[in-house]
Amino acid sequence: MSPLSTSPCSIFVRLSPVFEISHQGGERHMNKLWDKFILGLSCCAFMLAEGTDPSNITTLLLAVICSAIFQIKPSSSVAYLSVIAYSSLCIFSKEALILAPLVLYDAFCTKFYPAMVLTFIGVLANIFTLGKDIFPLVALFLVSFTISSRSVLNEKLTKLLINTRDNSKELTTQLVEKNKAMQRNQDYEIYLATLKERNRIAREIHDNVGHMLTRSILQLGALSVINKDESVGEAINDLSGTLNTAMTSIRSSVHDLHDDSIALKPAVEDCIRPLKDRFAVSCDYDFSERMSRDVKLCFIGVIKEALSNTAKHSDGDSIKIIIREHPALYQLSIADNGSCPEKIDESGMGLANMRERVASLNGNINITSGSKGFLIFLSVPKQNLTERRS
Repeated sequence: MSPLSTSPCSIFVRLSPVFEISHQGGERHMNKLWDKFILGLSCCAFMLAEGTDPSNITTLLLAVICSAIFQIKPSSSVAYLSVIAYSSLCIFSKEALILAPLVLYDAFCTKFYPAMVLTFIGVLANIFTLGKDIFPLVALFLVSFTISSRSVLNEKLTKLLINTRDNSKELTTQLVEKNKAMQRNQDYEIYLATLKERNRIAREIHDNVGHMLTRSILQLGALSVINKDESVGEAINDLSGTLNTAMTSIRSSVHDLHDDSIALKPAVEDCIRPLKDRFAVSCDYDFSERMSRDVKLCFIGVIKEALSNTAKHSDGDSIKIIIREHPALYQLSIADNGSCPEKIDESGMGLANMRERVASLNGNINITSGSKGFLIFLSVPKQNLTERRS
């Protein structure tokens, strides 16, 4: 498929992870902004408790600018230099030290140890100036460290969740592809087995019946040459014509048997044969031979899976299979009289494969169970099959 023929839906599917990553990044930025807002309010409350003067406002603006630089350009050299500069200021300014928890939030998130060391030196340098205020300041540092650690942990868990989900989607896609490949292989095996049996029958008809008819025609030809009785000659000619017609019919039948079409009834009988010793199996057919190969393969696959489940789990003794053709659709129903729970466990591959087969032909399938037995009923529309072939 060329790039120009790519559908908008497939483009959206390919770009959706990019949109989601952008959304996750925006959400992380908002979380950090809220964390910094809470820290800023706490530091401002602490500063107001210490009293306000013009230097406090200047220090507040410096802290906000450093935090904003790290928010806009995280992990850049400008951001690290601004944090280093502010941490160095903490050694000489008590007011800068009070707002340091806001600036150190980013240092805690990125594990930028130089800023932490400089701030710790600032705490030691101002320990006597702070006095009893050292305790609320240490509490603010602990709050900054806690919420920054929580932010880092949330970011790691989010990445882990996204990776796990992406891996799960990839594994699911691979599993679906393997299921489809298994279905194709199963259909091909059914096709090969049917074709092999048809070829065997065609070969037996050609080698046995065909040769006997050919010999009979040659003998009648020789008899007509030596015969002098006109009444007998007319009968010989009629018999020769009948044998030639039979020979033409057999040739046509043998040719049809070598065709790659699938005979549904013999295939169903092959599926039923291993169960006849245990179950009374009845079949009701009402369809024309114009049924498409895809529908036949679907019906054969569903019947094989259903009979396999019946043989494993059913405690009944009878099975009924109905295949009908209607003006607009084909129908298949498979029922047994065994007792089974009201709720069906569809976690296994068998029922899932049935649903996928029917869905591939735009059909519907209904599976019910209860005290009266297990029933599989499906229908495949003819119109959609025509569209698929076209």
